[in-house]
Amino acid sequence: MLKCVSPAIPNAIAAILLHARDVTGKIPLAYFGWTEGNPIVYLLKFLAFGEGDTAPVTREVLRQAEPNPVRRPRIHVG
Repeated sequence: MLKCVSPAIPNAIAAILLHARDVTGKIPLAYFGWTEGNPIVYLLKFLAFGEGDTAPVTREVLRQAEPNPVRRPRIHVG
């Protein structure tokens, strides 16, 4: 069981993935399902409140935290 404290779920997931990579030396994979609903609504929520669909926001947090794509944890959505 893992436990963490974070201001947002995508930030927590990204932090856990980066920590797992650093501890194990292997690139972790995260699998997400598509969120039901209108993507335009999620875009507006992201722009207005900083909220959005978990998978793309997690990927963006990882992209900003790890500039090297080879070392970045992989995000899969399906």
